[in-house]
Amino acid sequence: MRAWLWAVLILLAGAELACGRGTVHVVSVRASAGVHEDALRAVGLDRAALSAATSAGLTAAGFRMGEGQRSYRARLDVVGVRRQPVDEGAAMAEIAVDLELTPVTAKGEPVLETGVGAVRMSAGASPDAWRAALDSAVREATAGLALALSEESKPSQKLIHDLRSGDARMREQAIRVLGDRRSAEAVPALIDRLEDPDPLLAERAAGALAQIRDPRAVGPLIDYSRRNDDAAHTARFARILGDIGGSEARGYLETLESGHLDPRVRAAAREALQDMGDRERERALEQLSDKGGGRESGRGDSGRMKR
Repeated sequence: MRAWLWAVLILLAGAELACGRGTVHVVSVRASAGVHEDALRAVGLDRAALSAATSAGLTAAGFRMGEGQRSYRARLDVVGVRRQPVDEGAAMAEIAVDLELTPVTAKGEPVLETGVGAVRMSAGASPDAWRAALDSAVREATAGLALALSEESKPSQKLIHDLRSGDARMREQAIRVLGDRRSAEAVPALIDRLEDPDPLLAERAAGALAQIRDPRAVGPLIDYSRRNDDAAHTARFARILGDIGGSEARGYLETLESGHLDPRVRAAAREALQDMGDRERERALEQLSDKGGGRESGRGDSGRMKR
């Protein structure tokens, strides 16, 4: 995606976060350099500097610091530090970070984004270059978080529209949120994303359909699983299809159990069929119990109002 278009999308996401019911607050910021602590401290990036850079990046991306209705705790982890020579007398300072927002309340799930910043510098340790690399990594991570949380605030119809976005990160976030919501109305659009040009997003669309467990997805998921002959992949989808259930899933699983060459696949299909059978028996017992309860209540009630 062109850089200017990505910047516009992030500005829109940040604007949505900073106003109305989409407002997202960050109540605390923690930072850790892990095994890279000594190296970063040597160039002036101690924990306080990491936290300050994180707070500044979150604010620039549209988050508000302090308490609010949608409040999160932020944690930055430096996961990579590298000085990469590029030519005589010059190198690249590169920092990679993970930035996670965890909701203060029990509602909602943590959101994690990764950012990488790389800045050219002259030979030797350059504190300014390392700080610039950190700022760049934080900007990339906070931009992803802004987009992720702005997607969470959208109604499902807008998310379904975003599944057709030209930007892969927006499609990815829409897939994630629709799967978490178990949105049945999104099933046809998610089935279309099984053909996504990005293989990772096609796999995530399959995962979202597995979360929703709508029988309409069974046929497309069978077709999708057949594109990859890897036994582990086929076994995974056998379990997914067993979780969704239905006659089409059962027929496919029976075929795998009886005829697949790999014993792992046969075992996965057998387990999926067993789970399906257990669920069907439980539902049948519940229905019998409900009917029996209705008959019992009818015997004890003449239909007349008690005085």
